[in-house]
Amino acid sequence: MRRSRALGVLAVLVVGAGGALLWRARRAPDASAEQVGDARGVVGAETCRGCHTAAYDAWSDSFHAKNAARPSADSVIGDFETNPTYAYKGTTSRMIHEGDSWRMRYTDAKGVTEERTIDWVLGRARHQVYLTRLDNGSLQVLPTYWNVEEGRWRDSREGTVDGPDPQEPSHPTFWRNFGRTYQRACMECHAGRSEKRFDQKAYTYASTFEPTIDCEACHAPGATHVTAWLRQDRAAAAGTLPALGRLDLEGRIQNCAQCHARKRIYAEGYRPGDAFYDFFAPHVWEPGMFFADGRSSSLNYRWVDYMQNGCFERTTRTMDCGFCHPPHGLESIKDATVVQANAICTQCHLNHKTRLTEHTRHGAESTGSRCVECHMPPMPLDLRMTVRDHTIGSPLPELTRDFGAPNACNRCHAERDADWAQGFVRAWFGGQPHFEAYRAKMRSRAEVLKVALTPDARTPASVLAGWLDDTSRNVVERCSAAEMLRHGDNSTLAKAALLRHAEDQHPLVRYYVVSALEAFPGADVEAALRRATSDARRIVRVRGYVALIQRTPSVADEPAMATVREEHRVREEDVRVDDPRSKSHDALWHFQRGEMAQAETLLRDGAAMTWPVPGMRADLVQFLIEQGRLDDADAEVRALEENDARSMAARMSRAFLLMGQRRPAEALPLLDGLLDEGVSTPVIEQARGQAAAQIGAPPRNQR
Repeated sequence: MRRSRALGVLAVLVVGAGGALLWRARRAPDASAEQVGDARGVVGAETCRGCHTAAYDAWSDSFHAKNAARPSADSVIGDFETNPTYAYKGTTSRMIHEGDSWRMRYTDAKGVTEERTIDWVLGRARHQVYLTRLDNGSLQVLPTYWNVEEGRWRDSREGTVDGPDPQEPSHPTFWRNFGRTYQRACMECHAGRSEKRFDQKAYTYASTFEPTIDCEACHAPGATHVTAWLRQDRAAAAGTLPALGRLDLEGRIQNCAQCHARKRIYAEGYRPGDAFYDFFAPHVWEPGMFFADGRSSSLNYRWVDYMQNGCFERTTRTMDCGFCHPPHGLESIKDATVVQANAICTQCHLNHKTRLTEHTRHGAESTGSRCVECHMPPMPLDLRMTVRDHTIGSPLPELTRDFGAPNACNRCHAERDADWAQGFVRAWFGGQPHFEAYRAKMRSRAEVLKVALTPDARTPASVLAGWLDDTSRNVVERCSAAEMLRHGDNSTLAKAALLRHAEDQHPLVRYYVVSALEAFPGADVEAALRRATSDARRIVRVRGYVALIQRTPSVADEPAMATVREEHRVREEDVRVDDPRSKSHDALWHFQRGEMAQAETLLRDGAAMTWPVPGMRADLVQFLIEQGRLDDADAEVRALEENDARSMAARMSRAFLLMGQRRPAEALPLLDGLLDEGVSTPVIEQARGQAAAQIGAPPRNQR
């Protein structure tokens, strides 16, 4: 949530259980007591501490409390003293600590050196990254971070940003560029009460945020609550903050998922108890992020895994996040004894409490008898970190052998292979009805996801339609099935299945159905999208509206679309104000409507916002060529070439400009070069064909 920093808080000098009595002693009842807190009703954690001392004390030592801080001897955990230099493929980082000053001196692969002050440190659990403030107010994640699990420095390219080589200064996630801007990509969750305050004309930030994830991040602003207690009005105080324990199971999980989910954000201002799907659309299974059994291979922030687990599916009001993680202290059980660690699980699995080794087949105090080691093993993510698996499944080494998904057995017994481990699993549990049903379900899922999670694969539409139709399946399976149906091997069957669920009971299923329907033609699809713009949940309304106006831009002018049109505008201009991807998307829409001035403004805004990343300027070149403004296009191409003449964007833009200037013989070698490097898109292939035809050159396959 983005809420402004508290401008002032009431210093409540009360502690412990006697807080209310001390208040009465120090402050006479006053029905006209002033409202405390700032303009948004925020009072700050120190005010909460007055009455909620135990919760505050537990929280103050948690990772939430230590989320971010100014650099100091207490907050910096990277080794700046004995191991201050790190080299990676021609780049070098030197960490400098002098008194109260913490700095990083970075030399890129071209030998360019820049020394930056570290203004904030972010994270303590697995990674600690370092932020520096640029002149425009953006906080940028510096290129070298401290890997807590490994106890060593790492370059972002080998860890938090996937890729084998150092980044060029024109890459979106080079440390100076928008892909590494804290306010754009991190602040929504890695801060409390944040306000982006981005000026899209000046391209500057005047952001405010609370570095800790404190009481009001989860409980909502507390000014009204505190004021009611100051007035000793118990009745009024009772309803001033949402009662988190009285939310239903999914509502309690969603309060954590506002940060602990990989998601698209549709609106700001979520508070506990609000309709989650008016604000957020969590990601589900997609290529490159998951193993074939549906477990995360990349950082997905828990929600998508947790919503798959059988414990969640079979409980009604019990197993929320706080069932395992005390909500204030967030203590870890990794250092507890086996009995202590297993006590959480055996609250439900009573038979394993008294017959533990009969179930685990390992020594009573061994690692193999810890429930989490088999059912929530640390998963090797592609970010040089491990996170415990929250799908809470059972080990199936055969899925390692057949589909490459990791298993808990071979994590401990790494010297053995999956067949060896599978032999024990089959001997111990084979033939048991519950186990065999689970095994069959997971194998069936993996067979489908092996194909569906492969980019551009044609997935089995009949199976996916069955998943979508089966309301007993979890929300991740059903939503993923809807999204994957757009790439199904039978478009008629896929379209029919999606239309059946355009008004599904679950809002997130409706969202992914609408998203997939975007790819299908027909008046029946358009009618379904129109109905979606009046849905009860904002994410469905706005997604339906976007799909509809892409098909028929004039729909945006209809009076009936006024409400959802405004919701879409707020998302684009407030939530995504510094996201350049929205600029290009909106520019295309204005272009389709014939609104050229608006399209050009958006493209130029995006190019200025992202420079020196070339993508948006390349889009601007294409726009100018389409308008016949070849001299203007040439000026933009020259800027691309001055920035990085070998970039794909520069060469492609020059080739397209040459085609516009009717110089196909000069364009052809550039287009062939791009295709030879594997840069193959329909637009490039079409331009190559046109260039060859105009000069009588042979087709590419006859060169």
